[in-house]
Amino acid sequence: MNLKKELLHITSKFFDETSNSSSSSLKDYKQLLFRISNEAINHEEHQNNVQLENGVAIGTLWAANCLDDLERTLKFIKGIDIAIQEKIYQKDSLHILYAGTGPFASLILPFILKYADLNITYSLLEINPLSFETLKSTIKKLDLENHNINFINQDATKYKFPKNFSPDIILSETMQRALDSEQQVSVFYNLMKQSNSNTVFVPEKITLAIGTSSYKNDEPNIQQKYYREHHKVFEVSKKALNSSEWLFEKNSNNLNFIEKRTVLREKELSTASEIVVMTEITIYKNEKLMINESGLTVPKYIQDVSNNEKGFLTIKSRYIIGSNPKLELKII
Repeated sequence: MNLKKELLHITSKFFDETSNSSSSSLKDYKQLLFRISNEAINHEEHQNNVQLENGVAIGTLWAANCLDDLERTLKFIKGIDIAIQEKIYQKDSLHILYAGTGPFASLILPFILKYADLNITYSLLEINPLSFETLKSTIKKLDLENHNINFINQDATKYKFPKNFSPDIILSETMQRALDSEQQVSVFYNLMKQSNSNTVFVPEKITLAIGTSSYKNDEPNIQQKYYREHHKVFEVSKKALNSSEWLFEKNSNNLNFIEKRTVLREKELSTASEIVVMTEITIYKNEKLMINESGLTVPKYIQDVSNNEKGFLTIKSRYIIGSNPKLELKII
């Protein structure tokens, strides 16, 4: 079986609702891609992150290993498929921009073969030079070069659309839990402000919320941790971009966000053990990653409050852009 047929055989299982082999298929998918790269991305140089003005572009190996996050990968693929099917009924041709592809463009690769008969252009945007070279080599080895694929080696936070460049779907998963460190917010801001009103973004929405954790003994000697969301404090979406919460300063060319205040009162703190930041991702329509379903939605520990003696706590929060983007918190 040649590589293209093997890829089609493996990835077709992602779309089979009757299949119970998603986990094994994903492992096969990763093994195939690593084999195509001749295992080169296991070399030490491919572990190096690229530090940029607006955050980190993770190393080639770490980007490839995102496939290990089963729920993240499968739900993104399902969400992208829904978006493509909706768009293809609206027009004869599609343009998909994938920003931050990593070495394999693994979230879009299954669709290049699934929709090979459709008129779809793929623009693959990646800043990490090692990931970019591996990506081009992967597409070539899979004999996919005749599938309207454009390669762009630029920073997605600064990339300017060429004339008549109008993607129908823009995909980027350049994030960690709590939107720490990576460039997701800056990437989407740059691409959203250049796109038209009909452009679909995947993920559709990312929200951060202040929450608390508590423990409950469901069975003797077994403690189960529970999480409770208290206040949504930050959102990344097309709607949020046009709200008063995203502030672009033309003079300084900086993107800022308003500060939020969350008050946790005595009743809410009485059963709480920790303050956490909770992440929820709406990939597209009903495809969502809820708390703890993925590495992207694992709650981020902020502070122990199990021995809190104050009647209430106020948490100031503001998302900041820079070399180390994050939700900045101050508890008073």
